[in-house]
Amino acid sequence: MNKDTTGELYFFSKTTDGSPPWLDGNPALGWTGSNFVRTPTRIKIHDLRGKENTVDLDTHGFEVLKYDGNVHDEFDNNSESQRHCYDDIVAILKKHLGASRVIIFNHIFRYRATPRATERCDESHKNPVFYPHVDYDSSAARFKIEQVLGVEEAKRLQEKHFQIVNVWRPMGPNPITNTPLTICDYRSLDIKNDLHLAETRGSSSTVSVYVVSHNSQDAQRWYYLSQMRSDDMFVFKNYDSNPEGAQFGAHTAFIDEQLPTTDIEQKSIEMRCIVLYD
Repeated sequence: MNKDTTGELYFFSKTTDGSPPWLDGNPALGWTGSNFVRTPTRIKIHDLRGKENTVDLDTHGFEVLKYDGNVHDEFDNNSESQRHCYDDIVAILKKHLGASRVIIFNHIFRYRATPRATERCDESHKNPVFYPHVDYDSSAARFKIEQVLGVEEAKRLQEKHFQIVNVWRPMGPNPITNTPLTICDYRSLDIKNDLHLAETRGSSSTVSVYVVSHNSQDAQRWYYLSQMRSDDMFVFKNYDSNPEGAQFGAHTAFIDEQLPTTDIEQKSIEMRCIVLYD
């Protein structure tokens, strides 16, 4: 059943010192500081449940696919379950996108309940991010390609089509009701006015991300998928070397105002992938 809802999104509004925006912190624990103000704005968020086929990656910047593999709960790094999960996602993306090669270069588990004392807080375990953003600008995307594939192979790929794509899906037995993911229809963004390049500081390399402001025309259209379970997955762009069509899906977690917060453990995994095309 379709359930459009409302929620507050914490949009970029201004910097505190008049300089360009930046983020500071430890990527293993999350960004701890910035020089910009995030303003909560109540937004209508459209439910894609029952309408999953109405959005696609190249038009909207994101789409909904089914995960038909067997890995439905958290796994340890370098485990057999991780290998199976990675293989499943690579096969799904190659088949659906027509890609020649897919490389998953990291994954992050996110929790939606008070962490237990035994739960880790490290590079692969983070809390949801509560402001609309895009993970890479063009220079950061190309730097990531060099990091993962090496400088020489990255040079060979300069003339080829490549993307950085994220896969986001719940893990474990419980659906996501606390702080689900919402993604913006790329076509509804005012690219010149809604996007702001923010330098990231305090990590091993200085790169930039985009933070998003809310436009005065209220033109942005935000979507989510209600009651997402581990066989549901969002696929969304963070960069596309092809300038035609959607370039990315700006995204954020949000609190669904129509649902009570629950202490039931809810987990998701976000996997970042390089997608190559011949």
